[in-house]
Amino acid sequence: MVVKLIKVDVIKPNDGKKDNNSLINPVMYLVMGIMLAFYSNAVVKIFFYIIGVIVIIYGIKSLLEYYRNKDSVQFKNINLSIGIVSIIIGLLLIILSDALEVSIRYVLGFFLIYMGVSRLLTQYSFGNYKKIQMLSNVVLIIMGIYSIFVSNAVMVIIGWILIANAVLLLWDYFRK
Repeated sequence: MVVKLIKVDVIKPNDGKKDNNSLINPVMYLVMGIMLAFYSNAVVKIFFYIIGVIVIIYGIKSLLEYYRNKDSVQFKNINLSIGIVSIIIGLLLIILSDALEVSIRYVLGFFLIYMGVSRLLTQYSFGNYKKIQMLSNVVLIIMGIYSIFVSNAVMVIIGWILIANAVLLLWDYFRK
């Protein structure tokens, strides 16, 4: 019987030394969190701009592919069609970014209001008056109203979570 020995490397802790890379993540979280918490509408618009540019670049790539291989490709018009449609969709995403941002806020807001009201009515009809559940439903309704009239509530909440995470990571970094 032959026994093989396996060499195992042990990863040693860094003995409390600060790693400069560990400061990058909390700073990025903080910047993204502030952007989402205070400028969520602008972030959503920028997102649609970026997606629009990506779709336009894909359309241009498809058009170039069509012109490069237009004689040798079996389905000649597919790249041409995809290119034209992609460029049009990309331009629409950029042009309609304001309307898309507002529509997302309205859909989210009305959904949150619907969920809060329907849950309140369900609790009322079953005679289930638990204060915490009723409070959570009222919070849903308030978040829905906030989404409709002010800003995207979900993005704002994600922003505040990122800010809290960044603060905790920075606290841990400077505590070492």
